[in-house]
Amino acid sequence: MAVSKRSLIIDNGSYECRVGWNNSKKPDLRFRNVLTKPRKDRKKDCNQMPDSSAAPATPVDELKANAEIQIGNDITNIEAVRAHLKSPFERNVITNWNHQEHIFDYIFSKMGFDGETSIGYPIVLTEALANPNPSRRQMSELLFECYSVPAVSYGIDALYSWHHHQQQHKNVVDALIISFGYSTTHVIPVLGGKMQLQHVRRLNVGGFHINNYLFRLMQMKYPVHLNAISSRIEKLVHEHCHIAQDYKEELMKWAQLDYYEAHVMKIQLPYNQVTATNALLTAEQKQEKRRELALRLLDIKNRREREKLQEDEDYLQVLRKLRQLYEQQKLQKFERALQQQQIANLEELDKLLGTITARIKRVKERATAQPKPSKQQDKLDKLPKPPEGVPQAQWLADLREKRDQLQQRKQARHQQRQEQAKRHTHAAQERMRIISTLARSEKRRKANGGDEEDDGFGMNDNDWDVYKRINRYNDDSDSDAENEQMLEYEKILQHYDANFDDGSNNAAMQALIAAENYQLHFGVEAIRVPEILFQPSMIGCTEAGLAELIAFVLKLFTGEEQQRLVDHVYLTGSCAQFRGLKERLAKELLELRPFQSSFAIYESNEPMLGAWLGACLQANGKRFSETLTTRQLYQEHGGEYFKEHSASNLFYPTPKD
Repeated sequence: MAVSKRSLIIDNGSYECRVGWNNSKKPDLRFRNVLTKPRKDRKKDCNQMPDSSAAPATPVDELKANAEIQIGNDITNIEAVRAHLKSPFERNVITNWNHQEHIFDYIFSKMGFDGETSIGYPIVLTEALANPNPSRRQMSELLFECYSVPAVSYGIDALYSWHHHQQQHKNVVDALIISFGYSTTHVIPVLGGKMQLQHVRRLNVGGFHINNYLFRLMQMKYPVHLNAISSRIEKLVHEHCHIAQDYKEELMKWAQLDYYEAHVMKIQLPYNQVTATNALLTAEQKQEKRRELALRLLDIKNRREREKLQEDEDYLQVLRKLRQLYEQQKLQKFERALQQQQIANLEELDKLLGTITARIKRVKERATAQPKPSKQQDKLDKLPKPPEGVPQAQWLADLREKRDQLQQRKQARHQQRQEQAKRHTHAAQERMRIISTLARSEKRRKANGGDEEDDGFGMNDNDWDVYKRINRYNDDSDSDAENEQMLEYEKILQHYDANFDDGSNNAAMQALIAAENYQLHFGVEAIRVPEILFQPSMIGCTEAGLAELIAFVLKLFTGEEQQRLVDHVYLTGSCAQFRGLKERLAKELLELRPFQSSFAIYESNEPMLGAWLGACLQANGKRFSETLTTRQLYQEHGGEYFKEHSASNLFYPTPKD
């Protein structure tokens, strides 16, 4: 088979998909590997009466009427549909093939194959490590049967990234690859250029769990800012999280207030500060603004009523045409039109005609009726006005003086209540004197039992005067009449005096407090969230951490092989970009390895694109044709079969019953 010089490289990651040609330096298409289907417009189109002679709607017309599926970069507002995003992956294995087919349609359309019946180029496709045979069989059937691709080559993203790394380290054939994925993390030993599949180990913690853990922490911390948090989680993880070299020591630092204040990051959420311009307006200007606002709202209401009236009139015309079909004895067309309009029978049609006609009549009558005075205007008319012969300024000054007097009395009572809390004030001493006098009064007791006898207190009305004497200095309640009078004064002054300030709030202080309520404090979460890679128990996972997993894998080899592996520890994947990861692994390996033994840790130059670039190298190689599973091989051996190569899984056929 003659192999095309061009190949399509698809790094089908569970978080991001990268697509491009093998002769490109970077992917031509990158998008989130998710899709969503917007809610359908449930509003019925009743304005158009279908022609009775027209053919019934075809399935194509029905499909056009449905909402289109949005994929990847075509999702207009991903935050608005975040809860409805769908992925073809379950962890790192494809399980929903309908979604995967939509994503392939999106890929081939963006890459210039829109409208073509087949894809005439070989495809290099990444798959999960130890991908199950049923999953690969479904993928081969989809590519060969649905898209008619000539050939496909399957490979593992971590090994493709390793091959790209080998371009700078050509003599290195042994390595311990640590691949950080979106759903899982793998420790892959490579000896002599071959993956030791039987010794590969997986940690079911990845980028998804890190994002989700941060979201849960911030959700509990700021439950009222849920939407703002969800849209910032990924940015916080990628740009501000880092791995602590000594987690417990860092926690002790964050427990100190000075360290927290110096290192916490405060994120200001969108907040519209209330300006004080309205306080500088006069009463007439305020009233004019309220009138303009009322007119705008009334205009919006009238416009909506006109639109609704037009819809009702159009719908009424449709119903009348239906009634005419019945009167003209065109019963077949009448029944078909009833079904199209979702009307059960003639009785329901007549009922709808009466309802729509009455509604149109009511709207027209209301439009021609005299407008009623607004409630706001009624309230303004009921406000007191200056007495005849008294200037408004003098009247407002008198009201302000009366309000100040009421305020002073209230403050005096408040001061008395505070004084009573002190033992040595005159009010407190007088109150205690009266209580002690009552306590020293003579009491008569029974001779035999020693119980108190009824001393007759309360039989005389004068006995109750003692409570008045006790509470003489404890008048701690403002009368309802005074409170109502105070509110009345303030209402009048606020309406007529634009400079009136009741002193109940401080605009600047309230604005500052409100702005602080719209802040997110991102502190210890910066080290706590990525720590789950080393301590999965923090999220309830019973698996061992990354350091223990590396130690377990190394113990599966001899001492010489262990040294060959740790001489080149290679980090790849999105989580490999965390600051401090290399230093933390160096600390863990120093504790694991024998005394004075050596090791080296290398980071990928392209953690996100390494797999795609490595696949391009394979497609540009001289032996690329030997890695392709052609259509002929697919038809001979079935969908599970694939050609093995240095970056692929190992083929184990499914045992037959």
